[in-house]
Amino acid sequence: MRINSIRQMIFIGVNTVVIVLLGITGFITYSSTHHELDELFDAQLAQYTRLINQLVVQTLSKPSGELPVIVSIADIKEDNIERTSAEERRVEGHKYEEKLAFQVWTTKGNLLLRSSNAGTEPLAPLKAGYHDVFISPHKWIFYSLYNSGNQTWTMTGQREDVRGELSLYLTFDQLIPLGISLLPVTVLIWLSVYWGIKPIRDLSKALSRSQPSLLTPLDIELPVELKPFQIAINQLLDDLKRHIENEKRFVANASHELRTPLSILLVHADNIRNAKTNDDCTFAAEAIMVSTKRLTHLVTQLMEIEKLEHGGGGATSSINLSQLIRDSLALVESSLLSNVNWAISIDSQINILGDKNLLQVVFRNLLDNAAKYSLPLSEVNISAQDKDCCITITIINQISKEIQLNTGRMGERFYRHVRSQGVSGSGLGLSIVTKILSMHDAKISYEPIEQNYLKVVVDFA
Repeated sequence: MRINSIRQMIFIGVNTVVIVLLGITGFITYSSTHHELDELFDAQLAQYTRLINQLVVQTLSKPSGELPVIVSIADIKEDNIERTSAEERRVEGHKYEEKLAFQVWTTKGNLLLRSSNAGTEPLAPLKAGYHDVFISPHKWIFYSLYNSGNQTWTMTGQREDVRGELSLYLTFDQLIPLGISLLPVTVLIWLSVYWGIKPIRDLSKALSRSQPSLLTPLDIELPVELKPFQIAINQLLDDLKRHIENEKRFVANASHELRTPLSILLVHADNIRNAKTNDDCTFAAEAIMVSTKRLTHLVTQLMEIEKLEHGGGGATSSINLSQLIRDSLALVESSLLSNVNWAISIDSQINILGDKNLLQVVFRNLLDNAAKYSLPLSEVNISAQDKDCCITITIINQISKEIQLNTGRMGERFYRHVRSQGVSGSGLGLSIVTKILSMHDAKISYEPIEQNYLKVVVDFA
């Protein structure tokens, strides 16, 4: 059966350990008690044998009467009725007498003395020492002693179940209090577990009260062991909230950006339908082509951002930086390439680690922006330095004095300067650049310098 409750798991586990330990304790107690009783009763058997041998045998070695002499024992049968020790002590004797027996034999095989329950056959081998003998239906333990003076064998025995029964009684006497205490211990364990997992219940209630629309952090007191969970959950909620806010803003901005080119397409489509001359049709068709290109570019950028948001990327490899810049430059539209003069100063030995396709997107966007926003026929300088701590790529271009740079917002989705609305673009390029560079543990910064120059610095660790 599978247990899905931590409380039940702890409760059952602890109680199982307690019961197992109690069982082990009982087994050890029984074994130890049985061993000690064995030693005690073995010593008593030896002592009784010597007593019988010294007190009785010398008298019986010269018998004057009928042999063997039979010593009667009380005939008290077991009735399985519990009695006190005082009630067990009867005038005629004790019921346990049936569990003791003795015999005295001569070396010639004559039986001199026996208890009434001993029979007329030797109870044990005529060999000095202890013997385990099975006399149906019980196992007996005998001690045999040889007297060389009068050449007699004395043997006394005891049923083995006496020892086992006594060991069991002693063990139970010790375990019963422990067993009785098991119930209150179980209750205390249950209460302790219930109290111990209270912080988990509080955490569960706090999570169940959380509303998806709010995603507020969990602000409850928790023990040290649960603090990492609280921190992780709060971090997850914060990330989720930020992600949802970004997506809402993205959808709103995307809707706004898509609405404009779609509206323009509708207008020009209507112009084509109502055109009266070929020139009007041609003008409207060209306008549709421009709007379609802008819309295609916007959708492409949106798809790239969506791919990056879901961790899209290829394999990392060593890339020659000089070749990467030239390959990225080749992706820039030819009309933009001729708009400025390019000055590239990069050591051909510099390599960086990354995804070549993604990094081409980065530098294509940066170079594309440099060409778009630079003054006509101005110079765009691209350089790189291999420092001890990082590799730094710098792009410097001169922009129009009408554009007042807000470097704090550069890289935001759909952000475009009001003076740049006439330049083709979607406002997503630098956002894509920032995302790809963060995937490569790289940083980008924008710094305006004198005479309306913009310096873009990319650092690869």
